[in-house]
Amino acid sequence: MDVAKPDLAKPDVAKPDDPCRGRRVLRAAAAALALVALSACATLNTVRVHVATPQPAPAALLGARVQLQADPADAASPDAALLQRAVVDAMTRAGLHPVFGETAPYSARYSFGVYLDFEASFPSAWPPPSPPVVLPDGRVIYRGWPIWGPRWVWPPPWYERTLRIEIRRLDTGAVVWSSGAVLGSYDERLAPVAAILADAAFKGFPQDSGRRVLRVQLP
Repeated sequence: MDVAKPDLAKPDVAKPDDPCRGRRVLRAAAAALALVALSACATLNTVRVHVATPQPAPAALLGARVQLQADPADAASPDAALLQRAVVDAMTRAGLHPVFGETAPYSARYSFGVYLDFEASFPSAWPPPSPPVVLPDGRVIYRGWPIWGPRWVWPPPWYERTLRIEIRRLDTGAVVWSSGAVLGSYDERLAPVAAILADAAFKGFPQDSGRRVLRVQLP
């Protein structure tokens, strides 16, 4: 006589929740938020520097001694030493040898400037093309709207901070190389970006030339 065999299969038992699973989910979420925050900070601290270098430098200029002179307005500036140091360091990294009060076959003159950009500051042209920016007073805005704030605010004026440098043969006075760098910002101070402008102007020396846009990470 056939006897039904008992079902020896284990009954379904609900597995207890894994106590570590919740922690792993929280860690993953925290890591994702951290990456987003770091990406946002990188975007806020990235600036675009417009550089114009008409032509490459002659081979004879690489490693040459160059008498360095400041524009009179820069020499009289309260930040004169800082501006000069920014240019000296950039020239040295480019392979030049700036000197003061010594004989050299070349002379260089640099000029920093700050200009109010009326077109970018005017309502019909604002906002200038840029990612979210931090204003000098610490506010963060994007296209005129504060990221942290209850209402729309009118942005402050837009400034262009510039550096222009020319290197000439001392015997003929002919310009052998020149370069300029422009950085737009709501901040009109030159001192914090003097080194950035100088490094951008000499970027790719002696071969790079033409108009280009450099993306620079602020410290």
